This record gives sequence, C-alpha cells and structure tokens, in this order.
Amino acid sequence: MNYQELVDTISSPCCVMSVKRDDEGKCGDINIICSNSPYRQIMGPSYYDGMIYHELVPKDTNFEDFCFECVYEKKRMHAYVETKALNAWTEEQIFPLEGGDEHIGYCLFFFEFTDTADPSRMAEVSANTAASVIRCCMRLMGADDFKAGMKEVLEEIRRISDAFSCRVIILESEKEVTAFCEAVDETRNDNLMHNLHLSYDVVRTWEDVIGVSNCVILQNEHDFEEMDKIDPIWVKNLRENNVKSLVLIPLRRGKKVVGYLYVANYDTDRTVEVKELVELMSFILGSEIFNYRLLDELETISRTDVLTGSNNRYAMKKRVEKLFEAKKYPFGLTVMDLNGLKEINDVEGHDVGDDFLISCSNIMKEIFGEDNIYRIGGDEFIAVNEDIEKETFDRMVATMRKITENDQLVSVSVGSYWIEKETFLNDAIRYADEDMYRDKKGYYQRHPEKNRRNVK
Repeated sequence: MNYQELVDTISSPCCVMSVKRDDEGKCGDINIICSNSPYRQIMGPSYYDGMIYHELVPKDTNFEDFCFECVYEKKRMHAYVETKALNAWTEEQIFPLEGGDEHIGYCLFFFEFTDTADPSRMAEVSANTAASVIRCCMRLMGADDFKAGMKEVLEEIRRISDAFSCRVIILESEKEVTAFCEAVDETRNDNLMHNLHLSYDVVRTWEDVIGVSNCVILQNEHDFEEMDKIDPIWVKNLRENNVKSLVLIPLRRGKKVVGYLYVANYDTDRTVEVKELVELMSFILGSEIFNYRLLDELETISRTDVLTGSNNRYAMKKRVEKLFEAKKYPFGLTVMDLNGLKEINDVEGHDVGDDFLISCSNIMKEIFGEDNIYRIGGDEFIAVNEDIEKETFDRMVATMRKITENDQLVSVSVGSYWIEKETFLNDAIRYADEDMYRDKKGYYQRHPEKNRRNVK
C-alpha cells in the first residue's frame, strides 16, 4: 500500500505511523512514516518523515497504548482530550491499516483542534461505556444523599474496571486534601486503600505528573519505572502500598481542578475501556462535586456568623426545633449578653468592639463547645447543650460566670434554663433571659460607671 498516496487524499491533518512490538509483546518505537500537507503545516519545520513521534510532541504513554491496541487488536480508537501544551482540546482518531507483520504494524492518525470542550465530540464512545455512564448518572441524580450516590457511582466504575478500589480525592485548600468517597472490593486482600497515605505533598505533584496528557495510566512495571523518573516520591508511595496498576484523572470545573478520581489495581486488559469511562465520568463528577461543595458552602454561610465564626440565629432555631420535635429532653439553654459592648464601640471604636466580641465568643466555645455556640444578635449569644447531665451543665454556666467576674477583658452576663419536659421555645428562652437579666443587673450594680443601658 502506498501510504503517501493515501494521506494525500485526506483533507484533515493526518499521518501514517508505524508501531513496533518488542519481544515481550509490548509497545516499542512509534514512528511517523508520512503525512499530508495540512499535518506538515501544523507541525512546522521540525517535522520529517520517519521521525519518532516524541521528537515532535511530548511522549505520552496513554497515546502509545492507544496506537498499540489499534494496530495489534485491529480496533478503531477515538479520544477527545485536553492538550495543555496547545491550550486546546484535541479530537484524535486512529484506524488500523493493512500491512506489516507480528513485529511492526501501521495505523492512520487524524486529529482536529477545538478551542473549548465540545460535548458532541465527547459523546462518541463505545456502547458499553455509554450504558455505564447513563447508569452512573441515574444513580447520582436519583440519590437523596449525594455522598451515597457518589459511592454507588464509584462502585459501578470499580466493578466495570474489575479494580480493588475506586476513590475520589478532594482538594479542600492549598494545604489540605481529603478522601471524599471510595468504593473497595472487600473480598480482595490487596493491602491497599485503607493504608494508602495521600498527603498534600503527594497530591500536589499530580498535575505536573499528568503534564500535557489528561490522565496517568500505570499498567505494568515499565510504566512504574518511567514514572519513577518523573515523580519518585509518588512511585515510592504506590509501591509501599502494593499498587500494581492505576488510572488517575483530574476532576475539573472549567479549568479549575477540584479533585482527582483514581482506579487502583484494575484489569489492565481493559485499560482502554477504563480510560474511556473515567475520562467521561470525570467531567460529570467534577461538575457535580463543585456544585455540591458550593451548596454546602452556601449552607454553611447561611448558618454561620461571619465575624465570630459561631453559628447564627437561624442555625440555633433549626437545632432547637429538632430537639423539641424529637422530644429529646433534657437539654440546657444558656443565654449570654456582653456587658459594655456599646461603650467600647463608642469610646474605642468598632474594631476594638469586634475584637471584644471574638474574644468572648472564643471563651464561650471553650466552655460550652464550639458547635454549641450561636450568635443571635449584636451582643447576644446562646449555647445549646444536649446529652449531658444537669450537674455538668450547671458547672459550665458557673465557669462562664466565674470567668466574667475575674477577667478584666471579658464581661458577659449569663442566664440559663434546664429543659426537662416539653415546653415552647420562646418560653425556654424567656426563662433563660430572665436569669441573664438578673445577672446583668448585679453586674451594673457593681459597676455603675458602665451602665450605659440604664438597666434597673
């Protein structure tokens, strides 16, 4: 077959490549035998017929796997991937060609660039992958609990990959990563995942490791040896945890990496199918996780006082209502009102007043528990304590009163009410308020110079 005549009949950029198979049956050199004019124009003067492909573009083991499978299993291959080096998306199609022998084969390679991700190009996947993606989406969208739905999706990916584990790692901040969700085959003893330590120092290297590709695939010892040259710390971590094979892909929302999805100790005979599945699912999961975390942050904001970091009135109301509805008695309410905040704001300024608020709220958190403090007004706080004995609750209240008597920088009037039976929320708060105002009256009697509210 005259390969040059073949490529010259094609208008899109394309070339014919030779793919060698070594004595161990693995992928050897891949050379560009010939190309058409559009291909040469794009590649520029550094191109020449017969060159090894990675003289022209960065070496990519994922690409090599695709070419090898295309040639020696006679499969048409399709991929649509982000090409970071060109700041574009590349649609790649590879077709097996006749000719060659058991040690060398040939394929026709097409590519086309798009500036942004094109969903229609992503949709060209195998029937099996399409069915799997549909099942995953239905499980995720139909779940009442997002994390439960995520676990079902990861279990589907793990099952299809015949892997030991499938896991999503989330980037919480510049210095923190967490295991968001995972699916593990408990019937296998791979000594993996439960002991796999993924520190920030390990995870932060992944984006550089992925490089110009869109994912990392480690399916044999050769891949591990090559990766060891790039990231020895990570490879050491993988080997110590008995990882024999891995597919790792970033989860993105636009260009922002929100986390990573990886499949560990999977069936390497199904690498292309696994790669196709995780590539497509990474777009869906990246977007869903971003939206979930955004809603979670909005929920947190709606329940949190920005200045002190305490819970707010809305959060307090919801919590106490649940306690009353569940008849979860007894529990204690402590109402606290800062003494002298108005004077501090008027004389020393609101910045000093804010510091005073923060200091007082921090002491409240230490005594009553961080999750139990609610700022319900400018200088008013409530503590809600459940699952404790009345004696413990009384000691907390007494400790708060003792601190406000002895600390010159913190002054808080304290009132409490122990709820032992069904009552109305407003009544419970009123009883605690009455106790607090008795305490405040005593404070201003002892410190009449601070009585700016004219408390009787």
